[in-house]
Amino acid sequence: MNLQELEFTRIELRRALADLSGSTKGQLQAFSEHPPADKNKYPRHHPEIIMEGGEGCGSKVVKTLATPLYVLETRSRRRPLPPIKDTEFACSAWRRSVNGLGEHLQAWVRYCYGYDLSFRYQTLMCQYVWAQFQHQQGSKKLQDRVTKKLVGLVWLAAQEVAASRNNDTYQEYAGAALARMVSVERSTWLRVYAAHWTAFKAAFVEMDSVALCESLARYEEYEEAKVVEM
Repeated sequence: MNLQELEFTRIELRRALADLSGSTKGQLQAFSEHPPADKNKYPRHHPEIIMEGGEGCGSKVVKTLATPLYVLETRSRRRPLPPIKDTEFACSAWRRSVNGLGEHLQAWVRYCYGYDLSFRYQTLMCQYVWAQFQHQQGSKKLQDRVTKKLVGLVWLAAQEVAASRNNDTYQEYAGAALARMVSVERSTWLRVYAAHWTAFKAAFVEMDSVALCESLARYEEYEEAKVVEM
């Protein structure tokens, strides 16, 4: 899978996973469905009553107050919103391909390209990378304080890789800044944490590549099946 296909898949996933649930009708469409009432065409008619005066007074015409009547609209112009928008329907194959991924891959795609910051998704992808790290460590034991700091670095590595995939001008954290984040000296960072930090980022980069490749492969399968059915 070349770089062009990877970028194409990223663009399509961002469009397919965009949250369009909060969209409403535009102002012009609302006005066309509910036009302002024309009070001059059918004005309110006030009934006139002729009142007879007393002796020496003639009759006079009095206009009574007419209370407005509430009348329901006889011909409605309202049009309900479609159950699914054209953009969402066009991207349904991409969403179906994402739903078919494994849990950690789906969590990564939704977090990185769908901008879904759900705690569940972040936990799934970080637990997967941490499980790989523990498997590689084998029988090697780490101090508890080092383990706690490494867990925090896993979450930070996920955020950095996701940011670099969505921003070409993103600048990665320098070693000194990372050392301050974990409250260690720079020499300690280079000796204990730097190699693990590089491995965590490489694990998320690999997860990104696998997720994109599988998403594109599933999308092409759905498109081929659609052509065969036609």
